[in-house]
Amino acid sequence: MSAPSLQVPWYVCSGNHDYYGGSKGIEAEIQYTKKSERWQYPDFYFSKEVVAKDGTKLLVVSIDTWRLNGGDTYVKQDLATGRLALRNASRIRHELRVGKIEKALHDVLLRQFEEERPEAPLTVRGDQAQLSWIESTLAASSADWKIVIGHFPVHSATTGEHGDTASLIKQLQPILEQQKVDLYLNGHDHVLQHIQLNGVNYFGSGAGARSHSGMNTRYDGLKGYAAGQYGFMLHEGSRTALTTTFVQPGGAQPYSYTIRKAAPGPLQRLVESAGRWF
Repeated sequence: MSAPSLQVPWYVCSGNHDYYGGSKGIEAEIQYTKKSERWQYPDFYFSKEVVAKDGTKLLVVSIDTWRLNGGDTYVKQDLATGRLALRNASRIRHELRVGKIEKALHDVLLRQFEEERPEAPLTVRGDQAQLSWIESTLAASSADWKIVIGHFPVHSATTGEHGDTASLIKQLQPILEQQKVDLYLNGHDHVLQHIQLNGVNYFGSGAGARSHSGMNTRYDGLKGYAAGQYGFMLHEGSRTALTTTFVQPGGAQPYSYTIRKAAPGPLQRLVESAGRWF
């Protein structure tokens, strides 16, 4: 982490493994923002307007998909009470036996959480306050590019992994479309993928520390993917173009896509110029 190129702000969103550390773990991550100039995670969800050297404005909206989803595949959370519980301990043991999950994950889950008790069930509620905040934050922005980052995918073409998140398709996707979000960036599934639906570009970048091979190549809206290797994504652009490139070990770049917008007309440029003065 000492390379000069990495000495920049890192805008963070939490994922399921962060929550496996319990509420104290999440709070520690939030508090670390006060200790580090690079680590930017001031709250469960937050926004930041970034202005590039050429004046391009990007709105980065970091959301908490765990809270929106009420947990993940293995753990559920009642946001009203803060209680967490395993959905099914037997399933976790079975998935270890058949090699679907690693022992480290098995051990963390069974050590950290108790199974939900039938006499005291948890109620999973969507985080309506967060959804309202996401919508109002996006609506209030005049940034050139609107980018939302969250750990869970809305859409994912993987097979044998997590795939789509039904709650996000139902609750979040309509907001992304209505507010004309340009990019939704996520991790969770361990591939590089680009899905384009109803004007929103869903980029999944989860191959930084683990790789996965199973893909549904006929997934609706799938424009490009790279699976079976580690990798990351590079994003670069201007006010009128934003390019995302997949990068793999050795420098291979198997896929690149550019989102383009019309250049501002003379009247808009005049208004923008006046705005810079005031």
